[in-house]
Amino acid sequence: MDDLSIKTQLVDELSLIIEAKIKDIKATMSDISESMKNDTKSSAGDKFETGREMMQIELSKQQAQLNKQLELKKDLSQINLNKTYTAVEFGSLVCTNKGIYFMVFAHGKLKLDHKDYFILSMASPIGQALKGAKEGDTISFNQQAFKIEKTL
Repeated sequence: MDDLSIKTQLVDELSLIIEAKIKDIKATMSDISESMKNDTKSSAGDKFETGREMMQIELSKQQAQLNKQLELKKDLSQINLNKTYTAVEFGSLVCTNKGIYFMVFAHGKLKLDHKDYFILSMASPIGQALKGAKEGDTISFNQQAFKIEKTL
């Protein structure tokens, strides 16, 4: 598998994960909205208002999560798969002696073709340590030496 296809597959897989989360969040928001519509005022007025307020708070939380996923989707769409990276920056795939890192956003480990890829944000501590590093450089992070073998 060539380098471009690895990045393309990673972007595709992350897109699927984000789309699934967006779908789930929208379904939850729809359920909450439906519950709010169907919730009739009872004789216990305070209880009704408290329940309604709790649903509104949950709806606001879901909206914030939706906004975050939409932002991640936007970030993902800004990756130029045809760009040749000479240093570690947003969108680069970094092969080191300690693992392979895709510098996009914080997601954690993603397994693809029996290989582990770590999806990290440039703002993460290791992202900051790797930032600007070039092939052949060695950076120190958590008292470990990371040798940059390749940036894609």
